[in-house]
Amino acid sequence: MKLLFKFFLIPCFLMTVLSCEVQLEDNTRILVEGTVEDQNNMPIPEAKVTVLTRRGNFSGGENSYVLGEGFSASDGSFSIISFFDKDEDFAIEVGLDDAYTTHVYKTNTLNFTPLDLTFNLETVRLKKLANFNFNIIRTSGESNTITYSINYVEGFCLEYYEGTTLNNYQSSCFEERSISQTLNDNNPDDQWQLQVPLGEVVAFTYTINEQPEITEYITINDENYDFTFNY
Repeated sequence: MKLLFKFFLIPCFLMTVLSCEVQLEDNTRILVEGTVEDQNNMPIPEAKVTVLTRRGNFSGGENSYVLGEGFSASDGSFSIISFFDKDEDFAIEVGLDDAYTTHVYKTNTLNFTPLDLTFNLETVRLKKLANFNFNIIRTSGESNTITYSINYVEGFCLEYYEGTTLNNYQSSCFEERSISQTLNDNNPDDQWQLQVPLGEVVAFTYTINEQPEITEYITINDENYDFTFNY
């Protein structure tokens, strides 16, 4: 099996800067390995795997540093050698492009070094994303109101580990999110564009003029899914 390797080389002037802020472990390299698949268990080639320190809450933040990077092979497997840093905010990010979800592995390496210097992410799931274009329009005239909520699955996965144990409290992986709104004469129409994993079900719950609630379930089966509701 052929694996793709890409080594991250740090210029001498950048090493000087890093030495003041990031404590790279002398003569230590780690191996990051695993397989990338989509929601249909099909391999994803050319997914980018980036090893970061001080990633923060957002990828590419001004205080983050890339320690190594590489790409998955045609069968979805990856095996990447990287620098190693002892930091409370160590991360491995796997992504393809804006059309797929992103997966982030985070941990605190101040007191944790993986066995055999290997981070095995096993199977990383990147889901195809779809645009859910939601429009709600009042066609019934003034004084009619609607209160509604949209419940959907967020297209992002962050898993936080303490050593080798997943911390569910600090993780956020394909979490359910909700948007709620009341429309009236001051604001009779509304629209949203949400990115959700393709194939997920969105729950749209509403009540018109304080009548009993109604829930509609919408399966997002198209990459650009348009939904318009008139009241």
